[in-house]
Amino acid sequence: MKKILITGARGQLGKKLAEILAADFELVLTDSGEMDITDRQAVESVITKEKPDFVIHAAAYTKVDDAETERQLAYKINAIGSKNLAKTTANLNIPIIYISTDYVFPGTGNKPITENDPTEPVNYYGQTKLDGENFIKKLNPKHYIIRTAWLYGELPKDHPGSNFVETMLKLAKEKPELKVVNDQFGAPTYTGDLVLAIREIIKKNIPYGIYHFSGEGITSWYDFAREIFKQSGINIKITPTTSDNFPRPAKRPTYSYLSKDKLKKAGVPVRPWQDGLREYLKNRE
Repeated sequence: MKKILITGARGQLGKKLAEILAADFELVLTDSGEMDITDRQAVESVITKEKPDFVIHAAAYTKVDDAETERQLAYKINAIGSKNLAKTTANLNIPIIYISTDYVFPGTGNKPITENDPTEPVNYYGQTKLDGENFIKKLNPKHYIIRTAWLYGELPKDHPGSNFVETMLKLAKEKPELKVVNDQFGAPTYTGDLVLAIREIIKKNIPYGIYHFSGEGITSWYDFAREIFKQSGINIKITPTTSDNFPRPAKRPTYSYLSKDKLKKAGVPVRPWQDGLREYLKNRE
């Protein structure tokens, strides 16, 4: 049985990685308490001791707006942490899977974004994730970079964060009417679907490189919210609005729908984002 070391195991994605992959692999679950990825010696010590067959690097600084002011911390975690992992895994000849983001792109186009399209982040979070990508590519030839988007999933117990689905369901209880932006386009991604794709990548020995994965089908945050309420049986007035009416410290890409053609050709299935949402909501019951 292959051994996989996971970083960020107490996060939203880490929870699902641990839940699904445990049936097929021996797992080493790490978070900042077990291995501080910003400390090169700590990374070397843990990975040398555990000798995993794969490292899935899911740890990240993900507070997009706060990254604009907490730049040093965001860079330390997303870039330097990735550099430490890339260097150590390369030295030990261990493949690494790095979870990246649609935010590495400018989001100014109008057709599905491929792995070869030029990167140009519009916010600092996206820049730090791109810096992480570059360290991974430069230092460890045995790499998978998986860019995903609009990620949501079951939250670990006592987790301080949230996700778009939970935010919408919470607001629906508190307000009689909601306004949601209708000028940003992409595809929601359920963590369960992303983890199944990662499992397929490992099992099928897919060639190393950069891959895109998200739910199938383009939508807006407004239509995503409508589908959440429809599937939940919630009747609430919801009005489309523009991003200008919700000014935030970090700019968001307008269009970040990822093409999944490369992964599909490699034999990895992708299902409609509505199906992932349905499974998530069922798991909440």
